[in-house]
Amino acid sequence: MSVEKIKLLGVLLLAATVSGCIKNDIPYPRLQGNITAFEVEGQLSAAVIDSAALTVTVDMADTVDLAQVRLLKFALSDKAVAEPAADSGDVLDMTASLEYSLATWPGQQYLWTVTATQTIERYVRAENQVGEAVISASTFSVKLPISEDVPLDEIVITEVQLGPSNSVITPDPREVHDFTQPQKFTVTYRDITEEWTIAVMPTEVTVTTSDADAWAHFAYLYGMVPSGAETPTFRYVEAGGSEWLDVPAEDVTVDGMNVSALLRGLSPGTDYVYKIVSGDLEGSEVAFTTEEAAQMPNMGFDQWVKDGKSWYANPDLESGYWWDSGNYGANMIGEANPTSPEEVFLAVSGDGERAARLESVKVAIKMAGGNVFSGHFGSVQGLGAEVFFGRPFESRPLTLSGYYSYSPVPIDNVDPPDGVELPFDASAIAGQSDRCHIFVYVTAWDGPYRVNTTEHRYLDVNDPDVLGYGELIDEVGTGGEYKPFTINIKYREDKRNVKPTYCAVVAVASQYADYFTGGIGSLMYVDEFSFGYDGDVIWE
Repeated sequence: MSVEKIKLLGVLLLAATVSGCIKNDIPYPRLQGNITAFEVEGQLSAAVIDSAALTVTVDMADTVDLAQVRLLKFALSDKAVAEPAADSGDVLDMTASLEYSLATWPGQQYLWTVTATQTIERYVRAENQVGEAVISASTFSVKLPISEDVPLDEIVITEVQLGPSNSVITPDPREVHDFTQPQKFTVTYRDITEEWTIAVMPTEVTVTTSDADAWAHFAYLYGMVPSGAETPTFRYVEAGGSEWLDVPAEDVTVDGMNVSALLRGLSPGTDYVYKIVSGDLEGSEVAFTTEEAAQMPNMGFDQWVKDGKSWYANPDLESGYWWDSGNYGANMIGEANPTSPEEVFLAVSGDGERAARLESVKVAIKMAGGNVFSGHFGSVQGLGAEVFFGRPFESRPLTLSGYYSYSPVPIDNVDPPDGVELPFDASAIAGQSDRCHIFVYVTAWDGPYRVNTTEHRYLDVNDPDVLGYGELIDEVGTGGEYKPFTINIKYREDKRNVKPTYCAVVAVASQYADYFTGGIGSLMYVDEFSFGYDGDVIWE
């Protein structure tokens, strides 16, 4: 997945900038102090920085001594000063959370918390095992369920890890077979010694059906069988039906005791029941419901309403209010409407058909990129703007398709704000072709994602609640015609079983309009958007 941060569309910031030029009675503007980069030795991935919660979370390798972590990078936003100071090469004690007070203007203090997380994978696996071992890191104990038919003095442990990946266990549990009594093992790493106890629990042989992960047209099925059990499979039936069907054997995967399958050909919004089967053994029946193959309202951009000077791609601004744009900001001085309905140049013609026309224009002293997004504009906030991205959406589409037409012009407006890290070379971008941008987020947000430019809070594909993301960028154009497109939405594999709650779709005529950079006159049309639900998931 791209690591690019997709920031607020520039026209929204323009609204606040124009407002600030008209009147500002505050001696010092609100300038939030942010940690913009944090990197230490031994971290597994980029730090998760939340400028709303004022937190930084770093996931550390299990081999790292959290009491002695070397700092590699510590960067702050413009004009911010940290107390205590932190420099590359410092050794940090991250066994507990760290706190940094960031000062900007006089009297403005922001207390940040930096936390290290460290996951130690522990497991014990054996022949004839029945279910997962119960491992307690607090009591250093393991309860290992083994088929009751196996003598306790003939136990064969095949895999074991009870400490960090570089720890040593003595004696080697794979060479210990007599568990008529619980056996003790010593686990050592760094200067730490732990005494663990492994007890074998004779257990009746059973098979277990787990919860399914159901999408619109398919579902991932999960279950567990004892080690050495007969070849397992799954059976399923539509709720209320009587004929059970077998999942094709080629779609079933067995990994030790864990069994999974991809069940295709399901109907959206439908109830099903399934169970795991191994020989004469059957797991319990588990119900699941497939997601709806849902579409957003007015994805064809046929319905529009004008409120005052501003156009909105909605039938009304009450129950039908789904899409918004930067028109409100661009129209604060005069009527500009970088985003407007198009009735003549259409991808699909017919009665009542319209498209969305998005143009990058100059408004007062700043540029504004025409845009449309699912969400709503909030308010002007000091020298910035507050916007809420996303609408409630509980399905996981695989693609976003539609039509777009793009006529870019060379970038002739390069006016990024001071003190902002740019995704382009400001000294060299002038004269390059402008580029349009269409992108989609599928998320597990608790509500609309709040963006606030004053607080330097932006959309970020690295947000841990982003489940899937896809984008289209075009700097060539379509030759004055509509071109069909399909964006593949790629999903995070570490979020496999997380259900979606919100979705944001965005289109903008100038990708860097959020930095007041683009080509004045770049023109984009979008029409007939739709989600697709057939095909395979692309995991990242």
